Amino acid sequence: METGSHLQRMSGHCALIAERLQLDPDSVRAASRLHDVGMSSFGPAVHQRRPLSGRERDELTQHPSIGHVMLSGSGIALLDVAADIALTHHERYDGRGYPRGLRADAIPLAGRIAAVADTFDALTTARPYRPATSIDRAADTLRAERGRQFDPQVVDAFLEELDAAAAVLCRHPEEAADDTALLQAPLLPLHVAAAILAISPSRLRRWADDGRIESVRTAGGHRRFPSDAVRELAQARGVHATVHPLTPPNTPLPLLARCLRTHGMRITIAAAAAVYRDDAPGWFASPSATPALADFTETLAEACARGEYAPALAAHHDLMGIAAAGGAVLLERHTFLQRFGHFAMRTLVKAGGKPEEVAGMRRLLTALQETGLRDADQRAQAR
Repeated sequence: METGSHLQRMSGHCALIAERLQLDPDSVRAASRLHDVGMSSFGPAVHQRRPLSGRERDELTQHPSIGHVMLSGSGIALLDVAADIALTHHERYDGRGYPRGLRADAIPLAGRIAAVADTFDALTTARPYRPATSIDRAADTLRAERGRQFDPQVVDAFLEELDAAAAVLCRHPEEAADDTALLQAPLLPLHVAAAILAISPSRLRRWADDGRIESVRTAGGHRRFPSDAVRELAQARGVHATVHPLTPPNTPLPLLARCLRTHGMRITIAAAAAVYRDDAPGWFASPSATPALADFTETLAEACARGEYAPALAAHHDLMGIAAAGGAVLLERHTFLQRFGHFAMRTLVKAGGKPEEVAGMRRLLTALQETGLRDADQRAQAR
């Protein structure tokens, strides 16, 4: 389970490395705090303090890609760095990481930094199923993985700041977990709960003192608010967050249109097959999905040719609705679009796609993904 203390420590370690490597430590610190934003798409079961099952581990390997989609396409430099970190902090220097199996300098430097910082914090933090590793032993682990899991220059930079890293650990100790049922539920820090409710933290404190909303205290004395209680109160108050949507490109993507017309169903079938393991196919890989997938691909190709993308967004909406009705969960639906984008992008690049068309395709895929997430939210609220 990711905690606020973990984010403070991990981002602090990233800043130490960045400064040693003559990068902007504040930017790397801020961007690295979003490294696991993709984890927010998973249910509370995978955030519990326990070893994960094999199936849960398999599902969680998607969180870098999900985080990358969530952060990409804003045009904001800091979020672009955060997107790189989200996507690549589980890659390995030797190419045996995930999700893309990148190696060495193909991994953005910020991602290589985050990998070292995240691992060091994981090693030096206790879990219910294992004690914390000492700082010296964690440092030995990093040394042993130089050139294998980690970039040697990043490891060396971090080890030169080991005393400072120890100070970061002391400043941000892990909060002890309480055994009460309330504390076992997902909890939100004060500032997050206040932001959701669109009120000031001081007002939320008063509400908690008056009994208007439940709250608990951590071992360190910090207030935490059950997420269900916060959402119920927000709904009762009519508070809804507004996300500025990313619009599709405003120009045609002619080469992508040709690629989809020529190879569209091959791309779609490959993407659908890649969603599942061989022994557990789901809706996207079933024969009943073929007509809907064909309609989506054909409409997308026509939209790219014309530069009019409203029909593509509508087709994606219809496809995801049919998929949901067919039993495909949100992770399947997201993964299909991610795989579809991967294969389509590879086809476009092989066909000689220019940078502006590649960028346009990325923007289109992000717009489709946002549409899918909004639709999923609306379906959940309707239930």
